[in-house]
Amino acid sequence: MPEIKSEVDRIRPKDLHDKAVALRKACGERFFGDYHERFVDTRCPACGKDGETVFFKYGFTHKKCAACATLYCSPRPTEEMLIEYYSTSKATCFWTDLLVSTGCERKVLQYGPRAEQLVEILKQDTDFNPARAVDLGAGSGAFALALSRTGFFDKVMAVDFSDKCCDACEKIGLETRHGSVDVLSDVQVNFISMNDMVEHLFDPMQFLSQCYDVLDPNGYISIACPNGEGFDFQVMQEKTVNITPPEHLNYFNSDSLALLLESVGFEMVSICTPGILDVQIVARAFRDGLIDLKDNLWLRERIIQDDAEFLAPFQKFLQQNKWSSHMVAIAKKSQ
Repeated sequence: MPEIKSEVDRIRPKDLHDKAVALRKACGERFFGDYHERFVDTRCPACGKDGETVFFKYGFTHKKCAACATLYCSPRPTEEMLIEYYSTSKATCFWTDLLVSTGCERKVLQYGPRAEQLVEILKQDTDFNPARAVDLGAGSGAFALALSRTGFFDKVMAVDFSDKCCDACEKIGLETRHGSVDVLSDVQVNFISMNDMVEHLFDPMQFLSQCYDVLDPNGYISIACPNGEGFDFQVMQEKTVNITPPEHLNYFNSDSLALLLESVGFEMVSICTPGILDVQIVARAFRDGLIDLKDNLWLRERIIQDDAEFLAPFQKFLQQNKWSSHMVAIAKKSQ
């Protein structure tokens, strides 16, 4: 299965991946030890109901909502604690440095097809005004630049908390602001994108309500995030590298993310799971001895046999049935 193996190693090079995982573990455990007595109890971030404890990681309690199956951390750090963690932890500093140092053009090419697909959806709405798109948590600016290069939007703005990320966005010519959704109150906003951000938030409902408020009528929002009901979550549980507290606190699924967006006032347009790495993530974890798959001998045997005729189509099957662990939702501000 050479194509599948090379894809996971290309997107997540093993040496950098292993260093990032080790730093997240060390920083997460240290943060928990220092601050857990000040954590606050929360309910399901999607529907507000209670969940039951399913596992612990780095000391953090992870619960699953009995009503909507959202996986989430509770008790969790306050927003102020999270800001301190993101500002000082070696794990986040390493990831930010890696993000801004990686070739932006390669990532723009990677994001290009999704940006084009998004534009095709927006073009179907004749009432939509493509005056300004805003990418929140823009990182290196790659997705914002991909949006800009579609030529569909009059203006594209990048917004990020990190000074390094803002500098990177400015260097590639993007209109840039330092901060979050709160810095958008004085500008017209017709479209908001959020990539790998909602899983980090202390209070996703409050944040999305702010997004709803700053959007113009007929505005849209696009959210890319992990799918907590996705394949590697199901197979690996807490051992999946996608579960990294305190960086990640919320793991919605296709139903619960729609529920959250609709509760804020949005109308769902589409939701899909276009991920390409699920099978590769599980296969690499098995090869590295992180999981043994003794409870899934059927899958174990196919990975051992390197069964490309099965594994590649199986990834397509996960995508088509909303079982990939990467999820993208698009919603419209209702009138």
